[in-house]
Amino acid sequence: MLEFDPLVSVDWLAQKCACGSANIRLIDGTWSMPNDTANLPRGYIPGSVIFDIDEVADQSSGMAHMLPSAEVFSRAVSGMGITPQDTVVIYDRHGVFSAPRVWWTFRMFGHKDVRVLDGGLPAWIKAGQAVTASPVVYPRSKYTATSARSAKAALADVLRAQGSAQPNNVQIVDARPSGRFYGTAPEPRRGLASGHMPGAINVPFGSLRTDDKSFKPLSEIAQLFNGVDIFAPIITSCGSGITAAGLAFQLARLGAKNIAVYDGSWSEYGAKVNLPIQGPIEAKT
Repeated sequence: MLEFDPLVSVDWLAQKCACGSANIRLIDGTWSMPNDTANLPRGYIPGSVIFDIDEVADQSSGMAHMLPSAEVFSRAVSGMGITPQDTVVIYDRHGVFSAPRVWWTFRMFGHKDVRVLDGGLPAWIKAGQAVTASPVVYPRSKYTATSARSAKAALADVLRAQGSAQPNNVQIVDARPSGRFYGTAPEPRRGLASGHMPGAINVPFGSLRTDDKSFKPLSEIAQLFNGVDIFAPIITSCGSGITAAGLAFQLARLGAKNIAVYDGSWSEYGAKVNLPIQGPIEAKT
């Protein structure tokens, strides 16, 4: 199990802020699909800095928002004024969507106390809490990334997992909506095949959330992972590594210990020719 529950409530955060907790650092980790920003709330929780997933990334990979190097991450987080001793609380403007990706990134680089605000900025505003018009700028810190507390999977790991045998199978769990998983709905990115990796299990990220985009109770989430053996190795995947981190976040809360996020996800796999795919396969353009 994790050393603490990484999901925190608005009440928890408001109490910490009211007490003036000096070691709390707030991050707006909002990332959106194209044309998906019109109805998002504006403003920032007071004291927030911004973590841009597309900027703090491996710019040489040819894919969007891939995990940065330790040097790039350390430089960016130093610029946010964050230290390794801080409790980092991440939220986004959707409710909960991209914040777990930032959680996973901090875990990848060894940060111990990093959490996600359940319901994000919408829940904060709904509770009557104050917002500010702009993020803050803290004095630069000296942050050095340490050993990973989470894991990343590459394409080679996914291909090996497809040949795994019981009882120590490596499971692939796909967070995409069921239509995209089964190939009955188009991919939002051009040039990608439709369908899923052979043997993958579909647990749509959206199914983990309530109508207001907060997370469902952990007991209900456990039922959604009923077909996944949390005691066996797991690789999570999605469209481009965002909601795969959301699955990893909840699997970690459930007690899974061997979880890796496939960073390239379907953006990489679905763009490759001659890889095994189940479901309809669309011509790549």
